[in-house]
Amino acid sequence: MSGIVVLAWDLLVSEPGGLPVKDNRWFHDGPCLPLELSRVTPQWTLALCLQRGADPVRVLWAYLEADKVSRAVWLLSQRLGCQPENVGFLDLESGEFWCRTVDEHVETIRRWAGEKNEAGEDIRVVIWNDLKPDFERRARRELTPENVIAYLKGLRPGVKEKARDYISGIPEGIRTPVLDAVRAAERELWD
Repeated sequence: MSGIVVLAWDLLVSEPGGLPVKDNRWFHDGPCLPLELSRVTPQWTLALCLQRGADPVRVLWAYLEADKVSRAVWLLSQRLGCQPENVGFLDLESGEFWCRTVDEHVETIRRWAGEKNEAGEDIRVVIWNDLKPDFERRARRELTPENVIAYLKGLRPGVKEKARDYISGIPEGIRTPVLDAVRAAERELWD
């Protein structure tokens, strides 16, 4: 094994694209990280991202078939449609890390990986989606369940369909206050 793992919480799990997930196998016992449906994508849909102050959610993880960290970061950035600097990483051997969103949680990731290694895993590097939350800036509304639902209701039909597809593809175990409210308003939003 390469010892490089990726953390995920959304469509990356069901649609890894060109990301070489070893045996297409995802584990459901990743670290607990603060997530919320708080990023407006370039297509104006919404996405889950790390959000300072959000409730911690247990994320998924998988080994990657990549021998170099730079290659793994590049592949994840390509899958996410972003620049490599929007991919966080933690090298457990050197201690080097990069995280722009919730750097206070790098230690959470380090502890989790250490516990996994003590239990027999071979995790040397962890990478993740480090795109910043921007709902409040781009939607010009406070991040609340009501405002997110209103935002989604106001999307053009084609964009709304993409938003629905994204939200329906989020693994069931991933739950946040805003995401739960959106899921509960499913009929009102998508019919």
